[in-house]
Amino acid sequence: MSKTLYAGIFSFSLGLFLLFGVLLGVALLLQNFVWFQEAPGLGVQLIAILGILGFVQFLIVQSVYTCVILWKMWSSIQDGSARTTPGKAILFLFIPFFNIYWIFQVWGGFPTDYNNYIDRRRLPVPHLSAGVFKAYPALILVTAIPFLGILAALINPFLFVAIICRTCDAVNALAEWRSAGWDRATQQNAPSNFVAQPT
Repeated sequence: MSKTLYAGIFSFSLGLFLLFGVLLGVALLLQNFVWFQEAPGLGVQLIAILGILGFVQFLIVQSVYTCVILWKMWSSIQDGSARTTPGKAILFLFIPFFNIYWIFQVWGGFPTDYNNYIDRRRLPVPHLSAGVFKAYPALILVTAIPFLGILAALINPFLFVAIICRTCDAVNALAEWRSAGWDRATQQNAPSNFVAQPT
């Protein structure tokens, strides 16, 4: 996974959304307090259209990235012991009410399963900290709270950028050891009662 590509595209989309959102806010303030006696001009209408398009494109990118990142995350640690499969991780998010519970499993639970995976395989790979993965689903729920939800909605995209970067590092670390043939090395260096899991 290219961290530069994944984080770059999402950050660019987020930047467009914020830029057009700020322009739309300024235009609405001017329309309400300065030009309130006039009909919205062409400039205001154009900014409104750009603001809507900025929101729509970010919504699409956020939705696609959620599915892609979850698939990459959970695909990297499938050895029969992970709490879910990549398909379930995504599909169960579309189940009403259950998805409130599930977002904590697929986001907040991944570092635990990832760390257990590298411990089972005895890989010399850094453990994944859980902070940002647990904070992200919590803030998703906070967005439903009036006023406070606005702040949470502004913070969460930046947390998602951090998740993208950490996921890329974690998945790439496993990929490097797979390409280096760590299964064979693990089997040779493990004690007699230890059996390396197949990839």
